[in-house]
Amino acid sequence: MSDLHYLSPYKRVISQSAIRALLAVQLLMYLVFLPYMPSWFLLVFILVIFWRWRVLRGQLRKPPLWLVLPVLVAGVLGIVASGFNRYSLDSAVAFCLLGYFMKSLEVLRRRDGVFQIYLGLFLSGVYLLYRYDPLGAVFMVLLLMANLIALQAVTSELHFRWRYAVKQSSIMLIAAIPVMIAGYLFFPRIPPLWNIPNDERGAQTGMSDELRPGSVSDLAQSTEPAFRVQFDGDLPPRDQWYWRGNTLSEFDGDTWRARYNGRNPFAWPRNSQLPDLGQGDQYSYTVVMEKTGQRWLYFLDWPVTINADDARVLPDARASRQGPVNNVFRYSAVSAETVRWRDSSALLSNNRALPTSGNQQLRVWAAERYQQAESDQAFVADLLGFIRQQDFYYTLRPPQYLGSDSIENFWLGERRGFCEHYASALTFIMRSVGIPARIVGGYLGGTYVPAGDYIQVRQLEAHAWVEVWLEGGWRRVDPTAAVAPGRVEMNLDELFMASQPDDLSVGTRIGQVALINRLTMMWDSLNYQWQVMVLDYNNDQAVGWFSSNFGEFSPLKAVLALFALLAVLALIIGFALGIIPIPKVRPEPYRSVARLKRLYGARFDGETLRQYQQRLLASHPQHHALKPLLDLLERSLYDPATDLDRALLRKFWQDLKQQQSGRQR
Repeated sequence: MSDLHYLSPYKRVISQSAIRALLAVQLLMYLVFLPYMPSWFLLVFILVIFWRWRVLRGQLRKPPLWLVLPVLVAGVLGIVASGFNRYSLDSAVAFCLLGYFMKSLEVLRRRDGVFQIYLGLFLSGVYLLYRYDPLGAVFMVLLLMANLIALQAVTSELHFRWRYAVKQSSIMLIAAIPVMIAGYLFFPRIPPLWNIPNDERGAQTGMSDELRPGSVSDLAQSTEPAFRVQFDGDLPPRDQWYWRGNTLSEFDGDTWRARYNGRNPFAWPRNSQLPDLGQGDQYSYTVVMEKTGQRWLYFLDWPVTINADDARVLPDARASRQGPVNNVFRYSAVSAETVRWRDSSALLSNNRALPTSGNQQLRVWAAERYQQAESDQAFVADLLGFIRQQDFYYTLRPPQYLGSDSIENFWLGERRGFCEHYASALTFIMRSVGIPARIVGGYLGGTYVPAGDYIQVRQLEAHAWVEVWLEGGWRRVDPTAAVAPGRVEMNLDELFMASQPDDLSVGTRIGQVALINRLTMMWDSLNYQWQVMVLDYNNDQAVGWFSSNFGEFSPLKAVLALFALLAVLALIIGFALGIIPIPKVRPEPYRSVARLKRLYGARFDGETLRQYQQRLLASHPQHHALKPLLDLLERSLYDPATDLDRALLRKFWQDLKQQQSGRQR
C-alpha cells in the first residue's frame, strides 16, 4: 500500500519562488511606510530576511515559540516607547505592520502565504491615508501589482513564470479601472463611521497656538506646501499677501499663547462674528489646505466671510475647526482690505496684560519713549523708525534669548532676530504703555503658479506680525517690514539668497535653481489639480452627471448601470484571459474553401482540391462556376507567386449563387 495521500492545496508547501516574491513585496511595503514608522522596524525586517534565508536553505520549520514571543513583546514595547502610546493612525498602522512582518516568520504553506498577501493588500489601501496625491496613487498601484504577482507565485502548482504573472496581474488591475471609475462617479460619499486621529509624534505642522523665540525660524526651513489659494477674480497686491492663522494674546514671560487654544476647544464661545466689510477692495477665494494636525484655518487678512465645514469663528477674528485638520481640507472665504471692527472692549483688557516681572529696563525705556509721542499712532511710527535707524538685523539664525529678560536682551542688546522676535518685542512694548496689542501667526507671501492659476504658500513663508488697537479698530503693524522691507515683496528664500544664502538649508538653495524650481512648480500644479478634482466631487455632481447621460436618476437605473458595466467588464476579462474564445475571421482563400464545404459537404480524408472539384462537378453538373472558382482557389493556395484576384473571386461566387438558384445569366 502506498504512503502517498492527497493533500489539499491550502496545506501544500509554497515554492522558493513564492518565498522570494513574498520577500520582495515585504521590502516594498517597508520602504513606502519607512517615513512614518519607527526606524527600528529595520531590525524586524532583517530578522524576517534572516529567517526566510534559512527556509530557502531547506530548513522548513516555524520559528520556536521562545523566539516569537520575546520579539513580539519587544516590538509592542518598542512601538509604545517610540511615541505611539495612544490610539491614532500611526499606532494602528505600526501594530498592523508589525503583525505583517511577524506573520511572515511562519509562512511555509499556501494558506499562510495567501493570508499574508491579504494583509499586504489591506496595507496598500491604508497607504493612501498618508499620501493623498498622484505619487501616492502610483505607489499604491505598484503595491497592488506586487501583491497580485506574489499571490500567483504562492498559488502556482507548477513552475512560477514571472512574465506570465506580470501579464495576468496587469490584466486584473486594468480590468479594475472601470469599476473604480464607476464607484467614483456613482457611489455616494458616505461619511466615515469612525475617525482615526493622527496628531501625535510631531505630526502637527504649520503655525501652532504657541509662539516662542525660534519657533517660526525653525518652521521657515521647510519647503513643504502649507496651502494653496485660488482667487475668483484679480489677485490682491503682492504686499497684501498676509495669510492670517492664529491670534496670540496671552504672555507668561516666555511664550505667547492663543486664548482659545487646542487644549480647550469645548470651552470656545459660539456664534462669534467676523468684522464687517469696510471701504476698499474685497477678494473672494478658495483655500486647499494641507493636513496639519492643527485646528486653525488660514485666510487673507482680513476675512469678512467664511464658508467652511465644522468651522467656528472665535472672538479674536480667526476661524478654527472643532477637530484637527488631518486630511486635505477645502474651504472658501471673502476678505477685504479694510474692515469695521465690532466692539472688542471685552478683549482689550486681556490684550494689555503682561507678567508683573521681567524685562524691567525695556518697560522703563518704553515709558520714556511713549511720553515723547503725541499719540498712539505716533508712538507706533516712532518704534518703526527706531528699528530702521538702529542696527537691527533680520536673520534665520539669531542667538538664543533666554530667561525672564529675553525680550529686553533682544531689543536693547543683540538686536538680531527673526519675525517672531520683532513681533514679540513690539507687542510687549505696546502693552507696557497700556496700548492693546496682540501677535498674529500665519504666513506672508507665496508663489503664483500660472499653470494652475493659484498661489502656493509654503511653510517657508511662515511669519508673525502685530495687531495694535488704534482709533477703534485693529491695525496691522509688521515690524519685519521696517528691518527687512524686501520681505514684504519677496519670499523668504528669494530674500536670503541675495543677502544671506548660508542661513538657508541646502535643499532650499537647490530649489532656487531655475530648472528645479520650474519642475517643482509643475509637480505642485499637478498635485493641486488632483486635490481639486477629488475634493470638489460630491453626491450632487454624481447625480447630475448620471442624469445628464441616462435621464432622471433612480436607484434602479443606478443598479442596472452597474450590472451592465460589470457584465461588459466580465466579457472583456473573459476574452483577455482566453476563457471566452474570440471567433477569428479566416483569411482568403481559406474562407472560400470553408464556405464551399458548408454548401456542398466536407472533403474526404486525403482528398485534394482537384479531386474535390471533380466530385462536385459530377454531382452538380449544372454548377459550371465550380470549376473556375476551385481553379482560382487552388492557384492561390499552392502558387505563392500568384495573388488572389478578389474581383474575379466575387464574380465566380455571384455566378455560382445564380446557378444554385436555377437562374442562368
